[in-house]
Amino acid sequence: MNLISIFGLIVFGLAALLALGVIFFTIVKYIQRKYYPTWKFPDYVSVGYAEYLYKKFVKKEIPK
Repeated sequence: MNLISIFGLIVFGLAALLALGVIFFTIVKYIQRKYYPTWKFPDYVSVGYAEYLYKKFVKKEIPK
């Protein structure tokens, strides 16, 4: 194999990977729109919200 064919194979591989990524995330977005239209995925959980959930769910189950 010469240098041009190796370079072409690398570029083709990157293009195929990008196309598969676009297809995958399109399917995920379709599922999210169809089945979970109001669901929001949080990027992070704030400390106050985590503390609120701890007090609401975990603290009730711990006997005093």
